[in-house]
Amino acid sequence: MLSYEGLFFDEEAIKIIKSLEKKKLPIINDVIHCTFKYHPLEEEIFNELVGKEFEIELIGYGCDGKNSGFSLKLPDELLKYYINYEEKNPRKIKIPHITTSLAENAKAENTKNLKFILLENPTKITGKFGYWIKNQSNEYIIFEPYYNNKTKSN
Repeated sequence: MLSYEGLFFDEEAIKIIKSLEKKKLPIINDVIHCTFKYHPLEEEIFNELVGKEFEIELIGYGCDGKNSGFSLKLPDELLKYYINYEEKNPRKIKIPHITTSLAENAKAENTKNLKFILLENPTKITGKFGYWIKNQSNEYIIFEPYYNNKTKSN
């Protein structure tokens, strides 16, 4: 099942991200990503983007002792695809962000609530658009089109 879609960052980008993190909390997020949509409907699956790389900019940092992460500036070409709305207010879009580390019992979804302080030197990194697949036996990222609960290659 497609759990969420978004930009995923490779080791090089993650090194940059971690070097800018001011306070590292005990639990390191194992898959650094920016969610564009959690549990997308069929018409919200953006196969035209999958596998493509995009340059984004880390523009702010926040940490409240439970969550640590960055706010992002997405390129104009991606803005119409970023449909990560608030659960309680489906008309309000979440700030594009990534979670870098967490405290015990914290939830990555709460990174959106951080007060992000603008970075003195915004930093550009590249991410690849893909899908996080979760089923009963495992979880993984794919960078190929997804149709009706399966990938193009299935």
